[in-house]
Amino acid sequence: MNKPVLSGRRIIILEDDYFQANDCKQMLEQAGASVILVSAVVPDLSSLRQKGPIDAALIDINLGQGLSFDFARQLRDQGIPFVFLTGYDSAILPEDLSGSTWISKPAAGAQVLALLAGQPI
Repeated sequence: MNKPVLSGRRIIILEDDYFQANDCKQMLEQAGASVILVSAVVPDLSSLRQKGPIDAALIDINLGQGLSFDFARQLRDQGIPFVFLTGYDSAILPEDLSGSTWISKPAAGAQVLALLAGQPI
């Protein structure tokens, strides 16, 4: 039997829509991931890293209380891969994040899993 595509991976979800966040969490866990945080607010990355490694993050751009670009920069600067899952067009990305991976909502689960696993889609 094949190992789940995200087996053993520790992943963060930043999403302000409860249902979207819950759907993503279930999908990632079914793919073998350990979802270490689901939050509608930007967390303290240093505190999270003290609890163990972070393998990837799935982040919404607009978290209701603000945008997640600074958090994405922190992830990038620390070598943690992330994927924007958003209703916005890629034109909203600031220049320094313009090459970031993003997926439009609603997204196919297979596409999200492949990108978080680092596989070509």
